[in-house]
Amino acid sequence: MHKRFILIASLAALVAIAIPVSAAMGGETVTGPDGNTQSIEATVSPKALYKKTSSPGSLFVDVKTGTTGSANGAPSPAVHDVIDFDQNLSLATKGLPTCNASKLQNTSTEAAEQACRSAIIGKGEATTLLPLTTLYTEPTKVTAFNGTPQGGKPVVLLHAYGTSPVQTTLVLVGIVSNYGKEGYGPRLDVTVPPIAGGFGAITDFHVTIKKSWTYKGKKMSFINAKCPASRKLKYRGAFTFRDGVTLTATHTQACTPKAEPKKK
Repeated sequence: MHKRFILIASLAALVAIAIPVSAAMGGETVTGPDGNTQSIEATVSPKALYKKTSSPGSLFVDVKTGTTGSANGAPSPAVHDVIDFDQNLSLATKGLPTCNASKLQNTSTEAAEQACRSAIIGKGEATTLLPLTTLYTEPTKVTAFNGTPQGGKPVVLLHAYGTSPVQTTLVLVGIVSNYGKEGYGPRLDVTVPPIAGGFGAITDFHVTIKKSWTYKGKKMSFINAKCPASRKLKYRGAFTFRDGVTLTATHTQACTPKAEPKKK
């Protein structure tokens, strides 16, 4: 009998299969008193960017949560995640079609993409641990959509779908705001409802966001970036878990400044 778990959350709750701290890749890995491990990696491409003028690009995000040895091999599930991106990154959504989260719930990848094809902004993969008769690993395909704004703020929808060992649909909702402090700009905020009675955990989520379109004759890009004089772009994620522990992980990406474009 197929079981279906529906999750509404965000870009940030996403994290590789319960792995030991030494195996994590990308940014630094931090370990909490509960044994949870957390890391975040974010990379803008291309790495060669203008210093003053934002140029179009893509954004890869990989968030991992693991454990150094819990009783059942699964980390304490995340309940709230906040990811801050460098102030030299910005999002553009004007003229881009949107998708309502309700259209994605209880759908397969194919059905979700058919329902909101014009709003697709990226793709990736995720892994969820489900405590059924035993602890199962559920690999899923991820499709990112430009969501319907909430309170005037952009929304990123992440649809994750898997079929084994059970049919699972996860609809992740991330609200984007402008943090604008400490050298950070865009902030992605997510509240994570319980999965599988509160014992299931998303342990890996990586997605590449890349979308371009034309609006009123002008070429647009969902992701835009500049390279500052420091030649570094920084990222930070604060992850709060079911047991009350909060871990903050960071990652820094090198970039290369290039000459400004010639004025036409």
